[in-house]
Amino acid sequence: MPRRNARKRKERRGVYSVDVQKYSIYPRIQKPSEYTTPAQQLRPGKTIEVDIIDVDEKNRGIARYGNYQVLVLGQATVGDRVKVKIEQIRGDTIIASILSMKKSDIEY
Repeated sequence: MPRRNARKRKERRGVYSVDVQKYSIYPRIQKPSEYTTPAQQLRPGKTIEVDIIDVDEKNRGIARYGNYQVLVLGQATVGDRVKVKIEQIRGDTIIASILSMKKSDIEY
């Protein structure tokens, strides 16, 4: 007895596996923007505001934004609040350049 070729057999879908929303008369309700994570909102060219918490050996400011580490290119010191433009996103690191800066009142 020859076996039937499994490749030619169509995949059968059950009654409950059909895309219900496709045939629904009601519109989809979008999630509010407050539920989106910062990672979904970040992209090159976007501006964010961060506080400089450290400076590395190449004089780049280091800040945190959500789960990201932000490397700020420019002359920022610890305690400065800077508005930056995102240049690149590499994994969990954001490389950004300074648009405007508010100097800290604390002198070191």
